Amino acid sequence: MVNDIIRDIMEDNSSFVSTHGEAYFRPHTAAQHPRVTLISCCDSRVQPTVVNADPIDKVFTIETIGNQMASAQGSVDYGVLHLHTPVLLVLGHSDCGAIKAYMKGYDNENDAIKAELDNLRGALPAPGGGITDEQLVKNIRANVLHQVGAAVARYRSLVDQGRLAVVGAFYDFTNALGKGFGRVTIVTVNGVTGIDKLRTMPELKGLDPDTFLGV
Repeated sequence: MVNDIIRDIMEDNSSFVSTHGEAYFRPHTAAQHPRVTLISCCDSRVQPTVVNADPIDKVFTIETIGNQMASAQGSVDYGVLHLHTPVLLVLGHSDCGAIKAYMKGYDNENDAIKAELDNLRGALPAPGGGITDEQLVKNIRANVLHQVGAAVARYRSLVDQGRLAVVGAFYDFTNALGKGFGRVTIVTVNGVTGIDKLRTMPELKGLDPDTFLGV
């Protein structure tokens, strides 16, 4: 089985090499030029391709348990402060295992996983108890809002100068929101929430509010 997996990896890479020549790589061989710093969950069902069809040199990707900043703050700082991406995108997702683990209680996890899940305490009610679909969606949204709030506070001067937009979004591969399987819906920009307020923001000009805004 392991041999099959490794062979698949190398065959997929060979396919990539055969379809991407020197001209593809030349613009980014000396430096990277991402437009977005992405904080997403390390869930294998969530990949940068859901927000950019070809994320190479466009998306500076940071993956953590529960798309939270605390355990990867240095990486986030690098994207925002050194690479100067104009957008910091916090991407939560449906059926988030980290949020479900937190909600159920995680005392039996090892210390490393506990430390990661502890970072969600500021965003969510105390752990323990049952899980409903409705509460899961609410908690995923609450966590996105909390992470965005922390980012806005940390990078306040850049946000106030209009040099950084901190966007919180919900990637819905279960169609929990009824807007379509795989739809990304914007929850907040710089802490602003609600469709009526979001639709007036210049950062979101031209987006259909019924499709792309609000959770």
